[in-house]
Parts: sequence; structure tokens; C-alpha cells
Amino acid sequence: MMQVNLKLLVLAFVLLLTGITGCTTERYFDGNGAEALVYQEVHRVDYVIKNRSESLQKIKHLIALSESFDREAAYVVSYKSTADRQLAEKAFKQVSTLAVTPPRVQYREEQNMIANVRISVAIRQLKTQICQPAQLQQEIAQPDCFVETMRLKQVAYKSRLVGE
Repeated sequence: MMQVNLKLLVLAFVLLLTGITGCTTERYFDGNGAEALVYQEVHRVDYVIKNRSESLQKIKHLIALSESFDREAAYVVSYKSTADRQLAEKAFKQVSTLAVTPPRVQYREEQNMIANVRISVAIRQLKTQICQPAQLQQEIAQPDCFVETMRLKQVAYKSRLVGE
């Protein structure tokens, strides 16, 4: 009985020692992380409407382009007349790939504009550090750069977070 307990104690000690030395040789925690910069850009596009169908296509293209950069882009649409507002609303409704919710689009009437419709788009950009690729038989210079960069890209946009 005593011999069995002693064997179990030695086995537990060996497992504990192996676990501790395994954790000390883990390479993930050696790195310095990654650097990133998140900033907001505001772009303003004016439309003088001569042909309504052509202007509709141009506005839809602007929306699709903005959404390709930032799925949380904010839009401020300034317009001269009710017909111009309806054209802009129609463009936002027709872009089926994006779910532009009403809080993301604001409409303002401005009578003293030269253009018929002015769309201001606020998008966020994320610039991350460029990670050096790993090379065979060489020490990794930035061991966790890629992981940290992907994590930053994930949390930079609130809509990408799980559970939001």
C-alpha cells in the first residue's frame, strides 16, 4: 500500500515538473505584440443631378465602396429638395448587400448648396504593423505579431465582436 502511494506521489511530481518546464519553454509569450492605428476619415461627395438614373447609380456605387472599407460607416446626406432626398433614400434602400440602419444615415435639408445632394461619409481605417514572415531554420523575430495584428483587426470594429 505504501509502495503504491509512493509511486503515485513520484508520478504526480514528475507530471508537475514536466508541466512547469513545458510552460517555461512556451514561445508565444516572448513577443512584444503589434502596433496599430485606428483613425477616422471623412469624405464629402457633391452630386449635381442632371440625369436621375445616372446619379442614382453613382450614389449606390459610393455607398458600396464605403461599405467595402468600413461596415460601420456613418453617412450625412444634405439635400436641396424633397425629390433629392427621395433619390438618396432610394439609393440606400437599393444597395442590398449592406444593412444601413437608420442611425447610420442622417438627412439634412440645406437650401443654399450648389449641389443637389452632398454625402459625407465617415469611415474608420485601421493601419497595423506589417509582420515579417517566418523563415526556415531562423529565429522568429516577431513571434506573436500576426496573432496580435489579427486580434486588433477583430476588435477594431464593434460589429465584428461576438455577442454584440
